[in-house]
Amino acid sequence: MAQNSTISLSASVESPILGQFLDNVHLLRLDLMGGKAPGNKAFKLRANLEKARQQGISRIVSFGGAWSNHLHALAAAGAELELQTIGIIRGGEQETAMLQDVQRLGMKLIMVSRQEYRQRNDPQYQQRIEQSYGPCLVVPEGGANPAGVRGCLAIANLINQQGRQWQRVVLPVGTGTTLAGLAAGLKSAEELVGISALKGVNDMEHRVKEILSMSELTARLPWNVLYDYHCGGFARTNDTLRTFMTEFERVYKVRLEPVYTGKMLLAIHARIASGQWSATEPILAIHTGGLQGRRGYSWLD
Repeated sequence: MAQNSTISLSASVESPILGQFLDNVHLLRLDLMGGKAPGNKAFKLRANLEKARQQGISRIVSFGGAWSNHLHALAAAGAELELQTIGIIRGGEQETAMLQDVQRLGMKLIMVSRQEYRQRNDPQYQQRIEQSYGPCLVVPEGGANPAGVRGCLAIANLINQQGRQWQRVVLPVGTGTTLAGLAAGLKSAEELVGISALKGVNDMEHRVKEILSMSELTARLPWNVLYDYHCGGFARTNDTLRTFMTEFERVYKVRLEPVYTGKMLLAIHARIASGQWSATEPILAIHTGGLQGRRGYSWLD
């Protein structure tokens, strides 16, 4: 585990965050782990890249938008392992620092229409991609497949190895893949809680159960998903989130991003402040990385 990868939010803090201390909250810093594109995306890619190696495949194709943390991690891994990478990019996206990054890392970009991009999870469409760019391994958007779940078992193992029992482990949720891996592998918590970053997507429990079944894994502990902290929708922000993140970073000197980890910590803060969660119960929050995406928000330095 990386040095200082878990920190206590009570250490040397004499002032509360917007009126609420977070004394029993600890932060697992996946943003410090994973090489050139640290965070949970690197874990989700591990088993996918190992599958490609076992099959003798040297070209990986996947999908994402103009600020995709997943494609950023894939391009970095491809450069490190000398693999060819291709990113299928949702049409209408403007040039971004992330797209410039992945091209510098050697990823080839294919721009497609939004209508075509909506087919990205269709098996027949993926088969056409394989025929067009093969031999290749097609990895779903966000690494959301059984191999991605198995890669996230390593995150659960990191937590188990700490030898501490948590009341709850909390993480942000997009595809549900990391949540599934933790649900299957985590032994050292009473409860696992996902904070959805999506608006209008209220079937995450079904998605997680489905990918667990596809992975031939079962949950070891109770888990659930909270849907009320999306702050306007995926990659959207509001005044509450911006104020919270600014104050959190000022006090703790830990950089956040507003798509996932910022919303998760806001949810923890809100539930402790409201009394829904006890301030005395130990919580482990997972910082899933993705700090490259901060560059898409002018209010962040």
